[in-house]
Amino acid sequence: MLQPYLAMQLLSDPLLQGQGILGRCLMTWPTSLAGQRSYQAVDLSKDAALKRYHHRLSALFYQPWSLSADGALQLSKLSLSPLARRRWIDLHDAIETQLGEFGELASVRPSGSKAADNLLRVAGILAAVEESSVVEVDHIQRASALVGYYLTEIQRLTEQEPVCRVKEEADRLLRWLQVKDWKRFSIRELNRNGPRFARKSSRHAAKLLVELIDHQWLITDGHTFEVRHV
Repeated sequence: MLQPYLAMQLLSDPLLQGQGILGRCLMTWPTSLAGQRSYQAVDLSKDAALKRYHHRLSALFYQPWSLSADGALQLSKLSLSPLARRRWIDLHDAIETQLGEFGELASVRPSGSKAADNLLRVAGILAAVEESSVVEVDHIQRASALVGYYLTEIQRLTEQEPVCRVKEEADRLLRWLQVKDWKRFSIRELNRNGPRFARKSSRHAAKLLVELIDHQWLITDGHTFEVRHV
């Protein structure tokens, strides 16, 4: 886990992108639920699916190690079923096609180049968790869905423009105005009763309002402001 500022610095660093370090990671940045996490009286210890999950992981954690005569770890073998192998090859080639100059994955080539390998690793994990020594086509399909999601995420995270602080806060102010149903207001009202981040100074509040006016989210007669597109 990374703090948002550090994550954006890493994701925008061309040196790290070129070295392929981030391509070895499966990244996601879900929308924050801060402010929406009301307490719910739920006893997760009684959730049947969660209990099965914990039981299986505990069995894997406490499984005795298999060691050779010289003490080396003997790993369990996983094999691909013929159908799974055929499906993985098809997915591998489909991904490779999109890595070309004009392909959908051209902008995230470091991650895309490792996607087929990561897909096979995820499929192997699914098989192991489900007590199967054979990776079946169903494992490949589910792993494909997961890796597809992570590729979409890395595209979203690396292709977006660097966030401008004024634009970010202007966007927050617009959401605040919509949630609070402030259809019409004055800058004086905003400075008195608006959100804290918009009340740093009158000049800062004016910058946020100008940003929203420039993008046609607000209109003004010079004295009051009106929210549009609500």
